[in-house]
Amino acid sequence: MTETLTGRLNFRLTEEQERALRRAAALTGQSVSGFVLSSAVEHAHDLLERANHIELSAAEFRRFAAELDKPAEVVPELVALFKRHSQIPSS
Repeated sequence: MTETLTGRLNFRLTEEQERALRRAAALTGQSVSGFVLSSAVEHAHDLLERANHIELSAAEFRRFAAELDKPAEVVPELVALFKRHSQIPSS
């Protein structure tokens, strides 16, 4: 199955940046566009993985779990907000 490519990005770069990208692409046997795309997507996936992954030591986890086990606190502002009538029209 072939995906339809619809997105497009344009950006300007310095001569040194372009030269580095062209040399790196040549080293990997990719076009500059292919190299930039694969590198950017790989970096994006790594960043998203780190943003969605939490690592705690055993002591930190115990402290975190203890905080979750505490009774909930009433926040008067939230109580008032939830009592308000929704301004979003229902369908």
